[in-house]
Amino acid sequence: MAARALFLRENDTYVATELAQGAWDPGDANGGSVLALLGHCLEDVPSLVPMTPARMTADLMRPVPLHRPLTVTTSVVREGKKIQLVDLSLHVDGVLHARASALRLRDADLTGRDDLPAGSAGTVPQLVPPEAAESLRESSVSQAGFLWGVDMRYAPSRDGTTTGVWVRLEVPVVDGEAVRTSARAALAFDFANNINVAMPPGTATTINPDVSAHLLRPMTGEWVALTGGTRFSPSLGRGVSTASLSDLDGVFAEVTVCQLVQPRAR
Repeated sequence: MAARALFLRENDTYVATELAQGAWDPGDANGGSVLALLGHCLEDVPSLVPMTPARMTADLMRPVPLHRPLTVTTSVVREGKKIQLVDLSLHVDGVLHARASALRLRDADLTGRDDLPAGSAGTVPQLVPPEAAESLRESSVSQAGFLWGVDMRYAPSRDGTTTGVWVRLEVPVVDGEAVRTSARAALAFDFANNINVAMPPGTATTINPDVSAHLLRPMTGEWVALTGGTRFSPSLGRGVSTASLSDLDGVFAEVTVCQLVQPRAR
């Protein structure tokens, strides 16, 4: 593919390339690309003191089209030296397509204190390493463009009891601009959708109109492992997925998404 990034910057707008193309409609971007752009823009918002994201909640209200200008606006709802709340909105032709609320907390190094509650950051999931996992580029019936911008690999656990997913962003979010930590993590949030579900190709669409993530710390490295599970309610045509996100240092986020389940025409 000719594109080198998920989005191109054109003056004050962004344009989604074919590398952002989703699996449900060839004319629309996948949710991970949209979240990555919102995470990218979040890091342009200054804070009074060093802060990192603690929560990001996004509503994916309408499909984001490829090859059309879109705008992202940000506003600080609450400014402070302990917390900051930022709203982000994505518009196409003046119509709201996605929005997010990001909570950032102040950073403070409290290591070495013996008067604080003890806790665990979580253990690294025992999945086979990315280099031993199967890339969807080799096995997927979908030719969605995002598979060439994101390396997604299904991975069994070492003991064979469960499966997970390794995800790595392989191109810039915005052409000519460095990949930002918040963008890399936000892209992975969307891959919690249908975690640990085996679904025959072409049977249904399972669109996730929302994402809610809580972050313990910024991620490290490039690979993200997702492990978790999905529950469905056939009587309501919906599902809920919950996933833990890990890097090689352990769990760094917990993510929940809901699904709108719709059978495809037979």
